Amino acid sequence: MQTVDQYGIFELLFTSGDEGPVVGEGIFSKDGKEYRVKGFKDGDAYRLRFMPGETGVWNYTVRYGGAEEAGSFRCAEAPAGIHGPVRATGFHFRYDDGERYLPFGTTCYAWTHQSEETQEATLRSLDAAPFNKLRMCIFPKHMPYNHNEPECFPFRKKADGTWNVYEPDPRFWRHLEKRVAELAEKGIEADLILFHPYDRWGFSTLSMEENLVYLDYCVARLAAYRNVWWSLANEYDVVTARKTEDWNRFGSLLAETDPYHHLISIHQCFTPFPKADWMTHCSMQTGLVRNALLWREEYQRPVIIDECGYEGDIEFGWGNLSAFELVHRCWTAVCAGAYVTHGETFYREDEVLWWAKGGVLRGESVVRLRFLKDVLSGLPRELDPFPPPRWLPNPNESKPKSGEDADGIVSALLKMPEAERNRWRVALSPAVVESPDYRLEYLGRTCPAFWDLELSEKGRYRVEIIDVWEMTRRVFAEEASGRVRVTLPAKEGIALLITHLSGEE
Repeated sequence: MQTVDQYGIFELLFTSGDEGPVVGEGIFSKDGKEYRVKGFKDGDAYRLRFMPGETGVWNYTVRYGGAEEAGSFRCAEAPAGIHGPVRATGFHFRYDDGERYLPFGTTCYAWTHQSEETQEATLRSLDAAPFNKLRMCIFPKHMPYNHNEPECFPFRKKADGTWNVYEPDPRFWRHLEKRVAELAEKGIEADLILFHPYDRWGFSTLSMEENLVYLDYCVARLAAYRNVWWSLANEYDVVTARKTEDWNRFGSLLAETDPYHHLISIHQCFTPFPKADWMTHCSMQTGLVRNALLWREEYQRPVIIDECGYEGDIEFGWGNLSAFELVHRCWTAVCAGAYVTHGETFYREDEVLWWAKGGVLRGESVVRLRFLKDVLSGLPRELDPFPPPRWLPNPNESKPKSGEDADGIVSALLKMPEAERNRWRVALSPAVVESPDYRLEYLGRTCPAFWDLELSEKGRYRVEIIDVWEMTRRVFAEEASGRVRVTLPAKEGIALLITHLSGEE
């Protein structure tokens, strides 16, 4: 009996008289659970793939072209370090086996469409980087610094030069899945962008029928890889051929047909996509990363700022942030209860910019994002935004609490429309996240010489000063309680980690 690792891939090869890119069906069952997967065309034959999520013996029946094949295989325990697909849980993420997952991603939109040398350089760079998620397009991309012609495309062409989505090019898909598998071996999630507007080849204007055939093929061929995420679009609101109802149809199709229920998101240029049932988490673009506080409340899902700007020096405002500014935005977002994706856009005459093509990382932010990742990974649980200071109003309250400055800012805030009031709350609240055992405060670009903490008189707390740029952690007090004035270096980029050691909060 064949043996496959848990979260690995069991694959069958078959031939069929049926025509089409997706043919046949496999029914896999174990202990009353049943999964249905489709076969897909791969050159002159068809393949069918299944990812077992539980150990033990699986039975299957495969039907294709009027034929039927039955069998079984054994699923062995996953190797050390393999935890399965990532799931959204509340405002955070965990692997299928329950292990915590902290998204620290990067963006290489068209890296699989570059030369073999550049792709290999990208993989080597990832080996030395802290990233565990990679945003990448399936279709090639055309925009500034993205002008090269790919060696092959997802589909073959018809006689009239248009794309034949019923004839997927096996060279393209074999190469793509090879790269997805290599990312999985490195512990990196492949956040696959299914559509985007930056196109000179005609992929962004395929018909609805053609798009549905393409999505069906993507699920049949790629869903069995444990590290796949589905991103419906990069900047969906600039894909002019598609409407909101189209995106909802695509999202619903993925949610219904993907047997493993991989994560699904959609990314905006201007207007965040309305909350939808198929959406497992938010993928947002903004430099105003504190907006994550509002999006958490609105969507009640995890928030990833997948594009907060790029460390680099090109001519576009989004692509010439200093390393400190990118690091600052990442710490701010984390302390607003979100996660952030890195990007890098340093000018090169050969136009090999990491954000688009991969290659070699050159910036100063990467090592500091590793430091942030290490800080968070060292805490035993996820952190969530701390409630606003007592002097800020609750938007559900109609009047100030006793003792508040009713003639000052509180009164003014209470007179604002709710949406505007919430924006002020975001602007005025400190960037603070907490759990029952920890509190992390990020002071951002302010430069205080001291910071006052109000700790419980009945508790014991350790207070650490973190320099996010110098990547240092210094204990200010091993045990503190009550009112504590923390002496600071009066510089930007300082955070405080307060650990609750014992006693009452």
